[in-house]
Amino acid sequence: MRRANGGGNANERRPAARRVVAAATAIVGAGWLVGLATGAATASPRLGSPPARSPQAEAGTPRAEAGAADIVGAWEAQSYLLSSGEEHNLAGKIFFTASHWQVVFFVLDDEGAARRGSAEGGAYATEGERLTFMHRFNLSVGEALPGLPADDLRMVVHDTMTSEAARFAIDDDTLTLFFPSGNAMRFRRTS
Repeated sequence: MRRANGGGNANERRPAARRVVAAATAIVGAGWLVGLATGAATASPRLGSPPARSPQAEAGTPRAEAGAADIVGAWEAQSYLLSSGEEHNLAGKIFFTASHWQVVFFVLDDEGAARRGSAEGGAYATEGERLTFMHRFNLSVGEALPGLPADDLRMVVHDTMTSEAARFAIDDDTLTLFFPSGNAMRFRRTS
C-alpha cells in the first residue's frame, strides 16, 4: 500500500481547511460544531428544526435494524483507504444513534494539516453487514491529494434523502466502512 505524500508547504495547504471550518461554522454555528466533535451536540439553533415532512415521506425513513446495536455510538476517524492504494490519515468523528448518523471529518496531509473536509448526516438502516446511508445534508471541500481530486465547496440539503449503499464491519473497537467506490474508512470506538 502506498502512503500519500502531502507535498507543498503547510501554509499553501491551510486555506482549504480554513474554508471548511468557516463554511461549517457559518452553517451550524461554532458551538454546535464543537459540541459535535465532543459528542455534546444538540439541534443547532441556526439550522432550526428540519423542514416538516409528510407522513408518506416519514414512513419512508429507514430505521436501524435490531442488529445495528453494535454500530450505535461515537467513533473517532482514523484512516481513509483508497481503492488506488493511497492511505490518508483522518481527524473527526462519526456518530450513530438508533436511526440517524452524523459525521465531520478532515483528510490530513503528512504534516497533519487538514486539506479536505466533509460534514454529512441523515438516517441509516442496516441489514446484516449492509449499511444504507440516507443523506439529508452534505458540506464538503478540499484540495487535491494523491488519489483524490480537488473538490469545490459544496453545500447541499436534500428535500428527500438520497441513499448510498455501503457495507460495514466491526472488529473489537474498530469500525470499517466499505463504499461502492472500493474506498474504505476506519474509525475507533470512543463511546
